[in-house]
Amino acid sequence: MLPFKRLSYSLSRIHSQDVAFLQRLSDLLFLTWSFVLFTPTSTSSLRIFGIPAWCLIFIFSVALLPSAGIYTSYRHRSLKLLVRRITSRWIAIILLLIFCSFIQKNSQNLSRLNLVAWASLSWIWLIFFHVWLRKIVRNYRSVGGNKLSIIYWGIPEAALAFSSQIKNNPWIGFHIAAWFSPTSPAPHLNSSVLPPCSGSLNEMRQWLNIHDVDYIFFSHVTTDNLGMDKLITLFGDFSVPVIYSPHWAHPTMRFSVDAIGSQPCIYLWGPHQTLSDRQLKRAFDILMSFLGLLFIAPFLLLIAIAIKITSPGPIFYLQIRYGLDGKKFKCIKFRSMYHTTSSDDHQVLQATINDSRVTPLGNFLRKWSIDELPQLFNVLKGEMSLVGPRPHAVQHNELYRKIIPGYMQRHAFKPGITGLAQVEGWRGETRHLSEMENRVYSDLIYQRDWSFSLDIKILIKTFIRLRSGNAY
Repeated sequence: MLPFKRLSYSLSRIHSQDVAFLQRLSDLLFLTWSFVLFTPTSTSSLRIFGIPAWCLIFIFSVALLPSAGIYTSYRHRSLKLLVRRITSRWIAIILLLIFCSFIQKNSQNLSRLNLVAWASLSWIWLIFFHVWLRKIVRNYRSVGGNKLSIIYWGIPEAALAFSSQIKNNPWIGFHIAAWFSPTSPAPHLNSSVLPPCSGSLNEMRQWLNIHDVDYIFFSHVTTDNLGMDKLITLFGDFSVPVIYSPHWAHPTMRFSVDAIGSQPCIYLWGPHQTLSDRQLKRAFDILMSFLGLLFIAPFLLLIAIAIKITSPGPIFYLQIRYGLDGKKFKCIKFRSMYHTTSSDDHQVLQATINDSRVTPLGNFLRKWSIDELPQLFNVLKGEMSLVGPRPHAVQHNELYRKIIPGYMQRHAFKPGITGLAQVEGWRGETRHLSEMENRVYSDLIYQRDWSFSLDIKILIKTFIRLRSGNAY
């Protein structure tokens, strides 16, 4: 590695916390200074709870901006997400200022034109300083600049997959200088994205003794004479950051770390909600489902009458589904098919296009997802949530749990009337295994990234995309 590159990397690695501190300081100084500059009248006369307005800007920025993640590394994450987070936090700061001035009945001292000018300039500053500069750095990395050299230890198939990810994401700025494996690569694994294997454990030790490297990535591989303990002993003998990159990992896993005594434990799947998160979600479910049922009660009554008139059979269709923690419950739907004597004990066939089992009224109900509305009663009973993984038929669960990794982990949340998979287009018939895999993938991503705001976004998107061409 060139001396300048090594120096710049070392400074950024050793003093990354100092860089983050300088970023925080520059943001706070600019936001408060620009507020004083653009609103000189407000600065001298506007006090909220006895505190000068510019001090509130300082306090709100300290409290809210870090939650956007702008002072942490975004080397491996989407910049679009960063833009959304910066924008939402900045809007929250502005709304807090306006709300506080309104409560104090002195908002007349806050010039609307000056406020808009200051807020716009400050937003541009945040976007440029934290997003655009990162974009420039990523573009520089994509053309070969600021590359970090790494070595990789793992089986050939894992090394090839890892190397492909680096090639497909050049803006990350990694370069595989060498890779080593406990097994010899097969001839068919020769690839332009992966350099030739440089040997096994002994060769890796010799290579590290004479080469500089920025990171060591390894995938745990155990053989008859090699285990994790030997790898740790080897890697611990070099002053290089070590990263465990298991080739068996699934992108929906969250890898949060906890400990039992002094024993570190890594969570792979499972919900990360706190008690207050669950209580907030449940309170929202009860309030919105109650108001929803109250508002659409006449509409539901008309549908029930129409179902009874247009085809013989019950108004509602009750089907056994898996709920929270895999416990079964009866999911309520408006009957949309002709009534038969079949039950859940027989094979369940998904509805297909022009399905002869679907009634004419049922076809309309299913197109607009109206047949799902009675599940608001399931929500009130606590068996379902407004947002969550859609419940599948028991037979489908038993089938797909055997062939899709992590399938049953989707039951770590209550099933929902709508979910991330549905608003992303993975609803209705799943004719191919890949379609069900995408649905399960979305469900697990929802659990990994859950937030109350995500639930709100999914509900909004559900209304926007109410009609589905894939619902038969």
